[in-house]
Parts: sequence; C-alpha cells; structure tokens
Amino acid sequence: MKTVATLLAVLLPSLALAASGEVSFLEGTASRSPKAGGKVALSLKGAVEQGDLVETGPNSRLELALPDKSVVRLGPSSKLRLDEAAFAEDSRSFKATLVLGKAWAKVSSLFGSEKNFEVKTERAVAGVRGTIFRVDTDQSKAVLVRVYAGAVAVAGNNPIPMAQPNKGERKQIAGPQLVSQSQWEKVVGAMMQVKVSAKGEPSEPTKFSEAEESKDTWATWNKARDNG
Repeated sequence: MKTVATLLAVLLPSLALAASGEVSFLEGTASRSPKAGGKVALSLKGAVEQGDLVETGPNSRLELALPDKSVVRLGPSSKLRLDEAAFAEDSRSFKATLVLGKAWAKVSSLFGSEKNFEVKTERAVAGVRGTIFRVDTDQSKAVLVRVYAGAVAVAGNNPIPMAQPNKGERKQIAGPQLVSQSQWEKVVGAMMQVKVSAKGEPSEPTKFSEAEESKDTWATWNKARDNG
C-alpha cells in the first residue's frame, strides 16, 4: 500500500511568496538544513524555505508562521522536512514530513479551491482543512494524531515485505487484493485521536479528554499559544 503520506492534505498552485515561513517563536536552539547541504542556525524572524530540514535541540521549542497565517510548531528534539510550501493570495500547498518528534499545526481557513495542508510520517499521513491538530512519532515509527478542532483524514502506510524465494526455487505470489478506503483511512473529528502502529495500521478513532490533555505540557503550551 502506498504512503498517502503522519499526521496533515492540500494541493495548490506553485505560485509562491518569497519565503516558505518565518520563525515566530524560539526557545532553545533550532536549525535548518537546505537541500544544497550545510546546517544554518535559526533565530527569531529567520526564514525557512521549501526543501529545508528543520530541527530543534533538546529542551527546545520552535514556531513557524506560514504566509497564509497558519502556524506549525515543533517540540524538543524534533525534525520536520518542508517538502512543499507554495502560497498565493487564495491558495496554498503545504506538505511536510515529520521525521521524528512532535508537531502541532493550527491551519487557517482559506477561500478558494486549492488549499491543501498535509503532514506525514513514515507510517501515516494527516490531511486537513482549517483545523488544529498534532502529530507525534518516535523511533519505533508509531504515530499519534490528535484533533482539537475541525477534521483530519488520517491514512496509514503498511508496507508488506515480499518474501524472497531460495535460489532455484519457484514461488507463487498472491495477486493484488482490493482494500476498502475505510481500511486505510480514518476521518478524525474534534477531541478524537487515532494511533497508527509501527506497521502502519491505523486504529479506530477514540475520544481523549481535556483532563488527560491538562497533564501534557506540550498540549497545554500549544493551547496557550493558540489562544494568545
């Protein structure tokens, strides 16, 4: 099954503004590594570009303000690659890969037909329109997606390794099987969560409580920023 690639889906024209985003908050250290190579330390008001790998240090937090007024935040020891970041007056196409750590997105509503916003991991993808959500992934590749407002379509990626026959041995391979959309994609509403296993298998959406969230310092900090 192909990656519909963690945890955020909008396709837009390539007409872009000058920068893909700007550092609007930084606690601790962060850097960006352009495709061309090299690592550049980030500071407040520093620009990030399409293709950058953005990293935060231990005990660090970073907020990126996007041209459409959406916001993406990274927790400590996190890595996010900006795969696509094209913005125009009435459109956007934002696709990012969360390699490791925690990401929080507050996505602005946008008029127009082209308004894609997507955050993926190696095992899942979350695509949204006008919402607030978080995506967490760790070394095991397991993923947690929690939605705070709006709705998110979460799809898992379940790569099935093909067994290799021994030398000289003939092996019959099963043909392709039809998979229903509900088996690989879950629509998650507000105050709901989906867990995607390390094998890329999404669980059924379940509720989470505000009481549970109040014990999570990452969630409480982001909510304070959102409401500020």
